[in-house]
Amino acid sequence: MKKIMIILMVTLAAVALGFNIGCRKLISAEISDRNIAVNRINSEISAMIAEGSEDAESLISSNMGKWKIEYGDDLPDDIRFIPVQSDGKEVFYASVDKSRALCSLYNDKGEITGFIEYCYIEDDIGHVLLVGNIVIIVSFLIILVHALYMWFAVIVPFRRLSDYPERLARLRDIQRLPESRNRYFGRYIWGMNMLSDVLTSSTKRINELEGQRRTLVSSIAHGVKTPVSNIRLYTDAVRTGLYSSDHDMIVNIADKIDKNTEKIEAIAAELLRSSASSAAVADLEIRRFSVMELAELVRNEYKDRMAMKRIPFEVECSSRSVMESDKYALYRTISQILENAVKYGDGKGIKVTFTKQDEGFGISVRNSGELLPEKELPYIFRSYWRGSNASDKEGSGIGMYVANETIKALGGRVYVRRLEETSEMEFVIYIENT
Repeated sequence: MKKIMIILMVTLAAVALGFNIGCRKLISAEISDRNIAVNRINSEISAMIAEGSEDAESLISSNMGKWKIEYGDDLPDDIRFIPVQSDGKEVFYASVDKSRALCSLYNDKGEITGFIEYCYIEDDIGHVLLVGNIVIIVSFLIILVHALYMWFAVIVPFRRLSDYPERLARLRDIQRLPESRNRYFGRYIWGMNMLSDVLTSSTKRINELEGQRRTLVSSIAHGVKTPVSNIRLYTDAVRTGLYSSDHDMIVNIADKIDKNTEKIEAIAAELLRSSASSAAVADLEIRRFSVMELAELVRNEYKDRMAMKRIPFEVECSSRSVMESDKYALYRTISQILENAVKYGDGKGIKVTFTKQDEGFGISVRNSGELLPEKELPYIFRSYWRGSNASDKEGSGIGMYVANETIKALGGRVYVRRLEETSEMEFVIYIENT
């Protein structure tokens, strides 16, 4: 703040100094030009008086027009003769300032016969100088007040808050920021507190899941240990030829191996189901929001990314209706579909359309590219399933499953279809209006 104030004061001082110097130079030049005009006019009048042709007042009156042409703006606005009676020969020196000059007038005998007063109406430069200095001072005060306001209202609170994100990232479970109605940081503080709550909740959830993971690993180890031991025992018996002469016993051993294998397969299937379930959305936050807000969120988050990839991207929403759902869960679902559209599309265009329907809301995502075979569409939302067009693409086959589970948790459905006429794939999210 000290540096800012010093820079501000130096800048305004330089402006004020330059302005005053400039005005003073203009005034000095004007006074110099006026003095020259006054001296010449006074010499001319003195010469005419010395010749005795006319009196001073008549001379002044008859020559004003000529002097106006000759001296222009430097001609005094008023020239007045002041007679005086004097027998002395003392010299009178005129006192000249920027608005008035008084000069002595001599006759042909060298005697003072009077004075000539040259008067100028106050010029505008003096007013400009005064007003300019007032404006500079007022501007300085206004800027100073604003600078102080920004310092105490923005910079000081920001400095107090600047290290909070780092502490939150490193420590997670830390004290919440005190709520504030500050117009600049009130929403920021609210958002950081929400983030703190989410991170704290996530940390606790991670710890819980870690405990469950250890329990699960232990259970799997115990559950698999016995069937594997039995299979190894039976295979060793077969390998050593212990029951080679007893066909019925060999069949019985094969059946036991099959049963133990089925146990292992059941455990593996249960693991897959648990993994898929944990991938789906568990906690949803249902709130009322405008469909336009969701459309703007999608547009703002993806327009730059699509521009960098040179993919034409359009988000269309003509409805200002309000829906009651989880805006960010819907955004994550749309995002997953958009990521797939980028990955599997041909880059010629992606369009997202939001529509209000009679009993709900529809969100359509269309992209041009290779069409999935019709027979594969029923499997697209299965966990760990990947289409025939995914052989050279990275992925796990869980994204669309999670998207479908999220929409189901929100009380909606996700549909997919081929658009043969335009060579597009379209995903439609339908959410019922509650």
